[in-house]
Amino acid sequence: MAHSWEYYDDIASIYDSMYMEPYWILYHLLTEKLIEDDLKKIGFNSYDGLNVLDLGSGTGRWSIFFALKGAKVWAVDPSREMLNVQRKKLREYELEDKIQILHARAEVLPFKSGFFDVVNAQGDVLSYVENLDVSMREIRRVLKSPGVLLASVDSFYDFANSMLSGGSLRDFHSLEKLKMVEIGDLNHSFKTFMSRVFTVEDVKKLEDYGFELLDLAGKVVFGPYDEFFLAKKMDEILEIEYRYCRVRELIGKSEHIHFSLVKKE
Repeated sequence: MAHSWEYYDDIASIYDSMYMEPYWILYHLLTEKLIEDDLKKIGFNSYDGLNVLDLGSGTGRWSIFFALKGAKVWAVDPSREMLNVQRKKLREYELEDKIQILHARAEVLPFKSGFFDVVNAQGDVLSYVENLDVSMREIRRVLKSPGVLLASVDSFYDFANSMLSGGSLRDFHSLEKLKMVEIGDLNHSFKTFMSRVFTVEDVKKLEDYGFELLDLAGKVVFGPYDEFFLAKKMDEILEIEYRYCRVRELIGKSEHIHFSLVKKE
């Protein structure tokens, strides 16, 4: 079994092309709306002057998003190859002076305490970290008070449903016991790694690290969509998904759980 960053080193050159389908466009547009909601809830009405740590920044989608909005961004990832792709993109966007790239892991963040207004951990970073306990303590340490963690994680419910509906009771019982699942794409890499899956209750337990839960949503809660229909009706479907994404009964249907946590004093 590989480390997550070893898998992403293998697929870095094609990573962005893997997320160009209408479903992922919807997913990212919904994430943008949730991020903006959560920042406004804690009084961040402007991105200007915000110190943002993009944790697990990968090829830079969210680093670029925050930088274009006016934030100062530090992009951290354990995959050197993903960061190399991001460097090329920053030159294209002329953002090299607005985003600092660092090769590091969530368990050992090379920053002083209380430095960031926002830690952004999209792309299921907290599912992929090898030590969740240490990572959460580090995230809290580098956040200001108040500061916010914005994150998405793999959903237990979605994997459980896939295993049961696919007739794999053995895999389901293993998932239920370990809350871990093997991740990879053998079309692009022979390496696989273990991902931590979360229930809504698991997300709430993260408050024990000195946080208060601010937001909880599913991404995305309806579907599966016909891709041509989705592409044609993207704006309308986005508004529907946004309207229903926080309904507790629907969060369990989503592949990913979005949440935000505010650091307590």
